[in-house]
Amino acid sequence: MAGKTPSATPEGTAKARRSQYGRGVSERGRRMRALLLASARQVFERDGYLDARVADIVQLAGVSHGTFYTYFDSKLEVFRALINEVSEEVVDALTVPLGGDSDTSTSDFAARLDLSNRRFLDVYRKNHAMLRLMEQVATIDPQVGEQRVFHRRVHVERISASIRKLQGRGLVDRDLDARTAAAALAAMVGNFAYYWFAMGEPFDEELAKATLHRMWLGAIGYHDAR
Repeated sequence: MAGKTPSATPEGTAKARRSQYGRGVSERGRRMRALLLASARQVFERDGYLDARVADIVQLAGVSHGTFYTYFDSKLEVFRALINEVSEEVVDALTVPLGGDSDTSTSDFAARLDLSNRRFLDVYRKNHAMLRLMEQVATIDPQVGEQRVFHRRVHVERISASIRKLQGRGLVDRDLDARTAAAALAAMVGNFAYYWFAMGEPFDEELAKATLHRMWLGAIGYHDAR
């Protein structure tokens, strides 16, 4: 008698429900997933990652544990999903083109850089609680840690490419190592934002943003040919 091929995911289990509904492909699914994410964010920001509980998330969302496990298999998974959203928002804030292939692309480099840094700082302020938790969880969860390193690497390479283009146009000295400078500048702005927003160190907003911009340009020895 030929045996039946067993189902990879038994029907009725939380894993089966996640397989069927968890991606939020329907409008109802998207709304429920968004509700769970919003509730989880409130709990994480209120209680921290270690003290947050799935029970608190579902209570705030007004849903059952079963509903939560239809979309996420653990507290860690919903945290990772939130960090993905925050990381995408940070990336979007930094996507102001700093330099391109045409001669005119660097003529307003300083203005583009200022806008990029200001957008990053504004997004960091908005998401500072989750970004502070990301720093903590990155030390205990390899996936969050790898994501953090990946996004930093992409950002550093983007800055490096811009510095090299400026060097090619004689706006930055050629003997400056672009990658080392880019890594240091990314750390300067990122760590400043961490202590300013996540740790509550007080600064005058406009003075802080203008000073970071001035230091960034000074660090690479930028000089506008005009």
